Amino acid sequence: MQKAISVVSVVLATNVTGALTASTSPPAAFAVAAAPIPLPATFTVSSFNVLGSSHTPEGGTRALGTTRIVWAHELLVQHHVDVAGFQEMQPDQAERFLSITDGKWALYPGLTAARRDSENSIGWRTDKFHLVRATTLRIPYFNGNPRVMPVVLLRDKATGALTYFMNYHNPADTSRFPNQGYWRLEATRVEIALSNQLAPAGIPRIVTGDMNERATYFCRVTEQTPLKAARGGSWRDGVCDAQKPRAVDWIFGSKRLTFTNYIEDRSALVATTTDHPVIVSDVRVGPRKFPNAYGTAPAPVVGMLTY
Repeated sequence: MQKAISVVSVVLATNVTGALTASTSPPAAFAVAAAPIPLPATFTVSSFNVLGSSHTPEGGTRALGTTRIVWAHELLVQHHVDVAGFQEMQPDQAERFLSITDGKWALYPGLTAARRDSENSIGWRTDKFHLVRATTLRIPYFNGNPRVMPVVLLRDKATGALTYFMNYHNPADTSRFPNQGYWRLEATRVEIALSNQLAPAGIPRIVTGDMNERATYFCRVTEQTPLKAARGGSWRDGVCDAQKPRAVDWIFGSKRLTFTNYIEDRSALVATTTDHPVIVSDVRVGPRKFPNAYGTAPAPVVGMLTY
């Protein structure tokens, strides 16, 4: 692990005051109009493991990845998703997705960097969000080999509200790569550190991902960061209650965010598209709870803890 200097900045607000000067004539009356309160931002977020093409080669029991990504897009439309954290979106699937959406969606990193980095991309509707900042964070994957995960700062076009989105895929225990628990723990440490690093900026944070853990991940993250899970769960008297999660796929967010209409879609279309449920939740960013979200974007972020 190595340390890097944080360049996260908190937007400073400057208040300008004026004084009336006495004169021989009575002072004029000045009415100071209160600044209008911005509108809340609302959007729908998804965590979506699309099942990479390499898992469904030609001649197998499942459709090809480039066919299934079309169905994945149908699911996004069905659930009115505005922003999604994708896992396993391999380059051929990313190319097909961008082709069928024809400019209506953008991806980061998508196909802008090393081709394998498309697998863990964040996607958003271009009519809904403007990309403000984008970077990647390295975490350990199978046997500690580093992989980059995306971090983007998006601005809601209708309200001007800023939101950070982070998307992760932590290593699973497989027959080829068994006993990955240590590397999941190390990846989680990096993910927790970034969430805590961003918190002082006062801008809401959303975390999506296939964490390959259930209650363990929930308890670790909600104990060590000011985040909550969209699906619920709590701590009471020092005891973690993750509410028996079925999925290893998660949506987390800042505690002051409002999550509603959370679902884990396991429909027939999902079952033919992927081997994971599609996780979806509505989100509300309130201007009174997140006033800094409506200001100037902070400087680019460099993770204090990386791998």
